[in-house]
Amino acid sequence: MPRNATPWPPFRRIEKAFWTVFFVLPIVTGLLSYDWLPNESFDVRKHEMLSSREVCRDTGVGDDCRDVAESWKDGRTGKIYTRGQFAAHAKAERYRLTYADFGYGLIACFFWGYARSREKPGSFFENFGMAVCIDIAWALFGYLELAPK
Repeated sequence: MPRNATPWPPFRRIEKAFWTVFFVLPIVTGLLSYDWLPNESFDVRKHEMLSSREVCRDTGVGDDCRDVAESWKDGRTGKIYTRGQFAAHAKAERYRLTYADFGYGLIACFFWGYARSREKPGSFFENFGMAVCIDIAWALFGYLELAPK
C-alpha cells in the first residue's frame, strides 16, 4: 500500500468490531474474573462472624473503618472458615489472573501493531513494542492489586 493511500475502508469496521468484542467479551463471560471458591468470602446472609479485625483507610475527609471477618461459620452446615484456609487459592488466582491478563493483552498488542502498520507500513514492531509495554504495566498493576492486604 502506498504511503499516501487510505486504509482499506472495511478494515475500519473490522477494527471497531474487534475492539468492541475485545472489551465486552471479558465482561459478559467473566473470562478475566477472580474465581471465588464457595465460602471463600464472608457473606452476612449465609455466615455468622466469629472473629474480625478493624481495617481503616484514609479517605481524605476522615478515616473509613470497617470490620473484616477473620473467621466465620456457615449457617447451614456449621463449618468454620478462616482467611488462612483460602490463602493458597488466592495466591494461585493472583498468578493465574496475571498470566491471563497479559496473554489476553497480547492479542490486543498484535492487533494494534497490525492495524497501525496498515496506516504506516513498516511500523508493526514499533507499535507492537509500545503496546506490549502497556500490557506489561497493566498485568503488573493487576498482580500488585491482588496482593494480600
